[in-house]
Amino acid sequence: MPDFSNITGAINAATEQLGFTHPDLKHLVEKPSRIKTSAASSFAMLSVFCLLANVSFAQGGGTIGDIGKEEKDDEQLIEPNKKVEPVKTARIDTEKFELGAFYGVMNVEDFNTNPVKGLSFSYHINQKFLAQLQYGSSRVSPASFEENTGFNFLADEDYDFTYVAVNAGYKLLDGRSFFGRKTKMDSAIYVIAGLEQVDFAANSSTGLGIGASYRIVVTDWMTMNLDFKDHAFNRDFIGDSKFTNNTELTVGINALF
Repeated sequence: MPDFSNITGAINAATEQLGFTHPDLKHLVEKPSRIKTSAASSFAMLSVFCLLANVSFAQGGGTIGDIGKEEKDDEQLIEPNKKVEPVKTARIDTEKFELGAFYGVMNVEDFNTNPVKGLSFSYHINQKFLAQLQYGSSRVSPASFEENTGFNFLADEDYDFTYVAVNAGYKLLDGRSFFGRKTKMDSAIYVIAGLEQVDFAANSSTGLGIGASYRIVVTDWMTMNLDFKDHAFNRDFIGDSKFTNNTELTVGINALF
């Protein structure tokens, strides 16, 4: 390794490695006695640095801004050939009518829980409201006190519980329901309320029906619903007038058109 103990040695080593002598450097080498001060030493070191920098750029064949220019010009942008498939979900779009059937259980106050079945017709007024017409019927079994006494207080046809309801529904919540990892369906929860004409126990009464409906869109033409409802009306039975609550839980399937 060259001897850098003095300025003259450093200059000689640099010029020998580069193969030529810079005029200023040669002047300093021939007359080292002129390097008397620290300012002269600094100037000599700066000259060596500038000389090395000039040679380096000359050998590189360009300026800093040109470095890697040819490599960038040769680069090609590869666009990925990937198409994103749109997610398709069943929705109620242009269909406004629903015609369906339902089946479930009904608990008649002071009597027992029995199967109930019926038909429904719905019209979707807009995204939030619907109008609905329902017909339901249930064959009610005798009350507990009738079974204990062994005597029926009603005629056979009076054990038929039937109702016709005109309801209005409001969409309270809207979203999607997931069934497993891969199955998801649009769903909504409605609040249902309306007036009913109820026939039971030799009485025909006007009552109030109120409840909730959880509805899912299975396909573009079919929906399903799970309804809970209370039929509230005044009933006369063996000389006793009573306001009763009769609850119903049903599952329905509907066709859209």
